[in-house]
Amino acid sequence: MSTPLFSVVIPTKNRSFLVGHAIRSVLEQSFPDYELIVADNDDTEATSHVVRALRNPRLRHARTGGLSMQDNWEHASEAARGDYLLVLEDKQMLKRHALERLATEIDRLKPESLRWRSDSFDDECFPPRIRRGAGDGSALMVNSDTLLGDFLNNPRLGYKLTLPLPQLSCISRSLLERIRRGPMQRLFHAVSPDVVLALLQLNYTDAVCDIQSPLVLYLSSVHSNGKSVSNKGETGRQFIRQLPGGECDCYDRVPVKCITIPGTIYNDFLRTQERVQGRLARHSVNWARYFVDCYLALLGPAERGIDMSEEMKEWQRAFSEQPAVVQAEVRRELPQLTKGNLAISTTTASRLLSKFGPRRLERLVKWLYRGYIRRDPEWRFSNPLDYYEWEASNVAKGTILKKPAAEVGTLA
Repeated sequence: MSTPLFSVVIPTKNRSFLVGHAIRSVLEQSFPDYELIVADNDDTEATSHVVRALRNPRLRHARTGGLSMQDNWEHASEAARGDYLLVLEDKQMLKRHALERLATEIDRLKPESLRWRSDSFDDECFPPRIRRGAGDGSALMVNSDTLLGDFLNNPRLGYKLTLPLPQLSCISRSLLERIRRGPMQRLFHAVSPDVVLALLQLNYTDAVCDIQSPLVLYLSSVHSNGKSVSNKGETGRQFIRQLPGGECDCYDRVPVKCITIPGTIYNDFLRTQERVQGRLARHSVNWARYFVDCYLALLGPAERGIDMSEEMKEWQRAFSEQPAVVQAEVRRELPQLTKGNLAISTTTASRLLSKFGPRRLERLVKWLYRGYIRRDPEWRFSNPLDYYEWEASNVAKGTILKKPAAEVGTLA
């Protein structure tokens, strides 16, 4: 049996209503040299029924069940036979030209890792809208130290626009084998398996091919484990309970001893850095950046009406213990700190105004004008599948418009 160029793996759990779209997006690729593996960690047989309805010789169904998120992702990757591994989330669709584009860059640049942008469907707001990822369509090799430095220090970028997250990258077999032979011994780890594998890639390869183009579409902003953790939802609580060390795995190496998504990411960086050293040891956490990111992460759930008062007290405790230089830098970034909890109350008021007052009216006017008069694709589509088909048609015609980097939107 010949080795495919790509192994696309879809780890999934209890999202049979979404995963069929992810599977179909792979089976409809314009480039044929791939295999597809669905690692079905469902509590029921719902996903099995979806897979059986989409029978295809390239599709393999691995029924797992009862595994943690990171173990299910690991199981999927171990079954892969291709020269390059892609992880597709069950709430993503791979754009029809994606594998063809990747094959072109692999042939041209011979990279060990390639990363790309994403489009997303924001279904948390009304009216819902598409948020298109920025990019001029180019591809270039970027030094791994540069990406690590931007991840830790550039507030305009953050981890989704710097790290080669496995759901936004593909990784060569040779790089995967070096990672597995290293101190971590496997690819996916708690708490953020995607972030840890991205850091391991940067530790073991000198440069990454950065494709300035969205190659996937996120079908939903609502269905997210990370969002459920932030919002104290049941899915998030279940995820935390499965961690080897429980909740403290999220913050045992950082000052703020409560759960925030940025805090878990910085914590995972420090844990991974301790174990592998190498290139990661050249870089340090920017603690002012850490406190700003954690503070803003607490405001998000608070403005959605979730009680974050205990978490904010913990943030304030940890902040009060920081060196004066860190406190001064954070206060420059967050002048509202001088007003105590006023930042939360005013943000909540702003949110309510947005939901029921002039800001919602402004959004509706934008939706009507930009979507129905200007035909702006970001406001035109209220269904992500319609957008997906429209874009695929325009790519086939060679008429798709690029989105300038200055207009980058929030990614899923």
